[in-house]
Amino acid sequence: MKFSVPVNWQDDLIIKIRKRDVEELYGKLNADFAGGGRASSVIPYISKKKVAAYIEEVHKNGLKFNYLLNAACLDNREWLRRGQKKLRDLFDWLINIKVDSITVTIPYLLEVIKKQYPQFKVCVSTQAGVDTIKRAKYWVDLGADEITLSFVDVNRNFQLLREIRKNVKCKLKLIANLDCLYQCPFYKYHANLNSHASQSNHFTRGFMIDYCYLNCSYRRFMDPVEFIRSPWIRPEDIRYYEDIGIDKIKFVNRAMSTERICLVVNAYTDRHYDGNLLDLFSAPSKNIVHKESNWFRKLKYFFRPFSINLFRFYKGKQLFLDRQVYIDNRALDGFLEHFLKEDCYLKSCEACGYCKDVTKKAVKISSVYQNDSIRKYKDFLDDLISSKMFKYSRHF
Repeated sequence: MKFSVPVNWQDDLIIKIRKRDVEELYGKLNADFAGGGRASSVIPYISKKKVAAYIEEVHKNGLKFNYLLNAACLDNREWLRRGQKKLRDLFDWLINIKVDSITVTIPYLLEVIKKQYPQFKVCVSTQAGVDTIKRAKYWVDLGADEITLSFVDVNRNFQLLREIRKNVKCKLKLIANLDCLYQCPFYKYHANLNSHASQSNHFTRGFMIDYCYLNCSYRRFMDPVEFIRSPWIRPEDIRYYEDIGIDKIKFVNRAMSTERICLVVNAYTDRHYDGNLLDLFSAPSKNIVHKESNWFRKLKYFFRPFSINLFRFYKGKQLFLDRQVYIDNRALDGFLEHFLKEDCYLKSCEACGYCKDVTKKAVKISSVYQNDSIRKYKDFLDDLISSKMFKYSRHF
């Protein structure tokens, strides 16, 4: 099993994560023509010159680099001559800096790369939603060298994973440490929001309100069983995926400090972690951008007094703090074995009840904190849904 590790562009990362199982680093500019899976405002800024030097260092240390062009939408700019030139300029730059592979969500981009830039290997993003044998085969027919299967759908469907593995020859990758909702209804919309919020020269200039994250968080606090239903993979359970023939495990996210990325890599390399499972997931306090004192950068993305009500918007700051939730990883020993025999697609969660029982013994959360969080998320979401967020008075 090989690992794909997020790059935070910090100078100390490459040496510290250079371990036997680590094969590649992945990342991108915080904004480019295509955009990607994270908004510009939440990942570190880096210049093209620094990217080139960094990738050179990656190669010196025997690692590969995967550049993300994993936007779910190009805003139809790909069909304009100017957009085509921007794409060609971007691909030419990626050739010059010797990127090894490119991750895409859009089929058209995969075909363009295979036709015009065959030196790149191409990986399909999890945002493409590959969750069936047929969808996987479509991408292989288009030329995919690797597919990151749909995180929200397939990680615990072992029968499906086995069948996909039998039927496609390309490499298969899974994401281990996301905590999205199981079969999240916001997932595709979230991908589009992040795509446009990371595209250079987009009219929104990187601004977005992360309605999807807020709604998912609200639902977790309303029913903490969602912390367990989320299809993460524990370090101890990597072996089940190795047995199936999954080639690579990917970690998130690119905003985390080197210390936190190393914690994740070490846990999965050791195949063991004692403590709070949420330590291995992303959280604001672990992120470089969260700790930045560059107020100009933050104002650039979020100071929009003529677009939103800044007083209501500012209240949302308290919703992007670390969750005071403890998931006892040791209490989850043996947890995944249930899914080796059961197919969650064929029954309702209410009828099953397995994850709810596990939640009672593994998840610890203060009722006072839980109720307070529910109230805060609900109030902010109500401001969005009622459109109060976008006006200063009763009328537009």
